Amino acid sequence: MRRVVLAVVMALVGLVVVQPGSAEAAAGPSSVRRVGTEDFADPGFAHLGSKYYLFRTGAGYGTRWTTSGGWSAIHKSMAAIPAWVDHSKPLLWAPEVFQSSDSRGALYVMYFTGESASRHVHCIGVATSRHPAGNYTPGSKPVVCSPWVSRGYEAIDPAAYRAKDGKRYLIYKSDYRNAYGFQIRAVQMDTQTGTRVVGKSIAKIVSSTRIEGPSVIAHGGKVWLFASRGDYINCSYNTDVWSASTFWGGRFTRVKTLMTTKSTRLCGPGGATVINVGKTTRIAFHAYVDANHNGVKDSSKRQTYTGVLKWDGSGRPYLA
Repeated sequence: MRRVVLAVVMALVGLVVVQPGSAEAAAGPSSVRRVGTEDFADPGFAHLGSKYYLFRTGAGYGTRWTTSGGWSAIHKSMAAIPAWVDHSKPLLWAPEVFQSSDSRGALYVMYFTGESASRHVHCIGVATSRHPAGNYTPGSKPVVCSPWVSRGYEAIDPAAYRAKDGKRYLIYKSDYRNAYGFQIRAVQMDTQTGTRVVGKSIAKIVSSTRIEGPSVIAHGGKVWLFASRGDYINCSYNTDVWSASTFWGGRFTRVKTLMTTKSTRLCGPGGATVINVGKTTRIAFHAYVDANHNGVKDSSKRQTYTGVLKWDGSGRPYLA
């Protein structure tokens, strides 16, 4: 039993303190630690069973998980390009993974983004697996596209949220390039597995500036929505926070900016996933390689970082 407890403690320490081959901390908030040195953008972050998992943008949706020594090497979690995706444009990005169940037991569900071969626009797909690390098997068609797909507008960056009443939602970004701006939208999914759309799609946040990469959690009697703002290709990218009394019927209002290049000393901190594990709120996000923090970056590489969010006396989150 002592060995098991020790292994679990070491795995949790590896999440925010020790990384394989590196224990490098950012010069900003003290809880922030880099996970490896590889390109690992848009990290989907999940706590499944006794381990933490990170899934990255890119073919095969590379994944890492915590081990007794830190983080594992990167492994593929989806072997095949989904049939509905344009195989001449096979880039897949922004995976989100969560656990549900069906008649056979535990089911691990991945929401992901790909370009539809028939619609020539980005849509959201669903893949499932019996093991959290994979191999995830995608469905034969996308599950969500933009309400304005006929006009060429995209649906990207999916996130999952399960409300207190047990209802499941898929949250995503859609651009609608007119007076309504960019939108964070949500659609109700089936309560059992979260793999089928069962309700209408509605807008939760509308912004005149780019907003994307939503992640939603509940804390302190409120629902919190984290999303990236600004231009993802440079250091102006940042992460903002909104809150509402309830998810579906509530109205989200902007609370604060959570992370910027200045506050983290990392170039363009965004693409974040936020999760609650017990009484601890954790975050994973990416930032460009930028040693001088002066707006110059290596545009070919975004590395992943993990950290801890805490809550101030007013009940607002901050990166510890």
